[in-house]
This record gives sequence, C-alpha cells and structure tokens, in this order.
Amino acid sequence: MKHDLQERDPNKKKLIQAAEAEAEFELRGSGLDGQMGYCHVLWGRQQEILKEKYGINWRTPAEMNPDVMFD
Repeated sequence: MKHDLQERDPNKKKLIQAAEAEAEFELRGSGLDGQMGYCHVLWGRQQEILKEKYGINWRTPAEMNPDVMFD
C-alpha cells in the first residue's frame, strides 16, 4: 500500500499523527466512528487540520491508493 512520502519525514510524521489524534477527538461522539466510511471522514478532517494548521498538503491513503476500496 502506498503512503504519502511526507509520512517518512520525522517532523512531519509527528504532525500527521497529531492531526489524526485531533481529528479522532473532534469526531468522537459524532456517531460516525465504527460506521462504514468513517475512515474517509477521519482522513478528510485530518487533511483539513494539516492544511489549516501546518500548511501541509497531505494525501490520504484513499488518494494514494485509488484502486483500493476502504470502508
């Protein structure tokens, strides 16, 4: 599976992980977690956080692997 190469940069990796945790926190209690398609909502919010807060244009696993079906 392909990943955004920015995930290999130690500094950006920490920011990507922090944005994921923040997105998970924001979505907690939304009723979406555990539902089909939740990963897309999570990655979308993570992507927004990275762009807004850090100026990082991160590509989601779905964007990096268009031939893979994620649920």
